[in-house]
Amino acid sequence: MINDLLIPALIITPLIFGIAGFVFQKKATLWGLGFGSVFSLLSGALLYGVATRSLDTYHFGGFLPPLGIAFEALPLGSLILAFSALILLVVFLYAALSLTEAQAVLFYPLGAFLALGFVVIYLSRDLFNLYVGLEILGLSAVGLSALKNSSRSIHAALIYLFTTLVASGLYLVGVSMLYAQYALLDISSLALVVQDNFATLVAFGFMVTAFLIKTAVFPFSFWLPGAHANALSPVSALLSALVIKATFYLLYLFATTLFPFAVTIYTVLGSLGIVALFYGGIKAFLATDLKILIAYSTVSQVGYLMVVFAFTHTYAYYAMVFALLSHALAKSGLFLAGGAIIRRARTQTISALQGYASVTPVAVFAVGLSSVSLIGLPPSLGFVSKWYYLQSSFETSSWFFLAAILGGGIVSALYLFRLLILFLQKPLEEAGDPHRPEEHAPLQRFTCSTLQWSAFSLSFLSVFLGFISQFIIGFLGP
Repeated sequence: MINDLLIPALIITPLIFGIAGFVFQKKATLWGLGFGSVFSLLSGALLYGVATRSLDTYHFGGFLPPLGIAFEALPLGSLILAFSALILLVVFLYAALSLTEAQAVLFYPLGAFLALGFVVIYLSRDLFNLYVGLEILGLSAVGLSALKNSSRSIHAALIYLFTTLVASGLYLVGVSMLYAQYALLDISSLALVVQDNFATLVAFGFMVTAFLIKTAVFPFSFWLPGAHANALSPVSALLSALVIKATFYLLYLFATTLFPFAVTIYTVLGSLGIVALFYGGIKAFLATDLKILIAYSTVSQVGYLMVVFAFTHTYAYYAMVFALLSHALAKSGLFLAGGAIIRRARTQTISALQGYASVTPVAVFAVGLSSVSLIGLPPSLGFVSKWYYLQSSFETSSWFFLAAILGGGIVSALYLFRLLILFLQKPLEEAGDPHRPEEHAPLQRFTCSTLQWSAFSLSFLSVFLGFISQFIIGFLGP
């Protein structure tokens, strides 16, 4: 019975709340917070159903593939969806206190449609239906990135729009080529008949390129810094923590399910991950703008996801999952904490934020916790990820990747410790100005405090989950 209702509810709920937010604009924030709560509960129920094996494949209208569309709650997809729903709820709470009414009218409905894209991507087993999910996700993300309504944010959003449309077109070309060969769109059915031939590899090449662009894997990361850094802080958190993870999930799903024979392509993908680690890290170290630093950190951290393609060892799979979850939590916490600091400082220039540990202590603490996970220090989830990657390197004698993973952690430490040291230095005179209105208005103090604690909650989880990583492994299975 739970299977008959839960998956349709996950699809219908974002539509209802998203449309209601557009129609009842004065109550958009309430509709958004209500959606975030309901969506988190439904995603948690889905995760429980997968854990207790009470969920099977759902066929819409009762039609089986190839005529019908199947939705299936796989362990990895349901796990990422549950974490995405949790992060979405926290970001919605943060947005309720930081956005203007005009921004909220669009933010919450677009956020609901973004969630709909997640549901389709993480649960659908149909190639064309996944294309629909990618379009919903991409267009919602572009709309969100333009909400700041500045010349820079609109310019970055336009670049993002054209980039994601090109990527979607490449994906659709790949799907068309596969359908022309096999007359199938269902992933499970296609996996049984797909062959290692030139036409199939060309189709997969188009799809891989599409996913690399949407996931912002170097050298296709040109669009990400502008889109993330010039967006509103809650939007930046969603784009970095959730949107690019969805397309990476599809890349990994297709690689392991449909095209396990494309070994040469996976070697290239693993190598791109290593390049991304150092390219993004160096650009982050040289950044003078706080949000640019965090954005380039995302480019770097995506490299840890791509490294999984260099290994066939089971430990690498666990490492990738923990890297994905730790980055989603740590980076969303980092963007929200950065937003709270920028709101207080009224500047994004890093050098002007000296001493802000005494002005926004909880936000800086959140930055510290996120840094622990991103660098990979114990006992964080990021540390567990790197530990499994190192074990995979030892087991397969992949010494180059071992050195690169360690080196990537050092580069991350350089730009994050540089930021933390600046925060902990003696405050600039203007940072501690006692006459700022925020220091006296109770509502402003409450808002500032709540924003900081929202960021802290996600950053804390990125560290705390390192203690229970074995439970996650047990859920995922071998």
